[in-house]
Amino acid sequence: MGRREWLEIRLTLPASLQEEAGIFLTAWSGRGVVLEEEDSTSSPPVAAIRAYVPAADLTAAQRQELLHYLDNLVALGYRIGQVQQQLILEEDWEKAWQVHFKASRLTGRFVVKPPWEEYTPVGDEVVLTIYPGMAFGTGRHPSTWLCLRALEETAQEWLPEAPPLVLDVGTGTGILGLAAARLGASVLAIDIDPEALEAARQNIGLNQLQDRIRAEDIPLTAIRQQFDLILANLTAPDLKALAESLAGRLLPGGHLIISGFLSSDLPTLQQHFQRQGLTARKTHQKDDWIALLLRR
Repeated sequence: MGRREWLEIRLTLPASLQEEAGIFLTAWSGRGVVLEEEDSTSSPPVAAIRAYVPAADLTAAQRQELLHYLDNLVALGYRIGQVQQQLILEEDWEKAWQVHFKASRLTGRFVVKPPWEEYTPVGDEVVLTIYPGMAFGTGRHPSTWLCLRALEETAQEWLPEAPPLVLDVGTGTGILGLAAARLGASVLAIDIDPEALEAARQNIGLNQLQDRIRAEDIPLTAIRQQFDLILANLTAPDLKALAESLAGRLLPGGHLIISGFLSSDLPTLQQHFQRQGLTARKTHQKDDWIALLLRR
């Protein structure tokens, strides 16, 4: 990739608002955001978010949308810090990540580490090597955590002699597909974003899982194969729009794990997928985020 300039926008706000603001900035920027650790020494605790947009693509309308969002928060009584902006090159951004991204356990078994760190697994830990990309994060978002937790539980039913077929829809860095492959599945990871495919394929290589997972630019509607498990960490509107396609690609008895939505969206989404012939089996929750496990 060329030496594109990116605009880094950093917001400081009450820690209780970080997740909600992260949702807005993800939609606003069209890519992942960095959620910094909260500063609990202040009262009330504060936290920061960093969002990235290609500098040449940022429009006046986008700037106005961001300012309008922040003005609304101030009008509601929230204290918002000064918006910090700086231009950075992709190479500089990648170097900065080496400071912020360290090996960490995400769930009971899954540990995520960058390629520049060594990590020795303990017990039954599963280590995933993820290289962060400008558009996609490192798996620390609550919805990813929820999907990994649901995947761990579902994988307990897998038989070693019958590796399941898994579809990872909207794969991003490929973290969910990689996790399923590490647990023994054969995985097809799909995404229509070329940056996502580049990131996923790089991470597949870093984890030496080319024999278990492939990443392809295939729309969900173009797939005719059926799967034992489908992972879909998407937005609520996307899940609604794809409900019929997701359900139709599940084998009888197959499982679907969906996340990327808030608890307020759960009743509507659950009803939506039940109309497709699926049964809700279990929910997992972290903060206001939900993962729903369904079965065909």
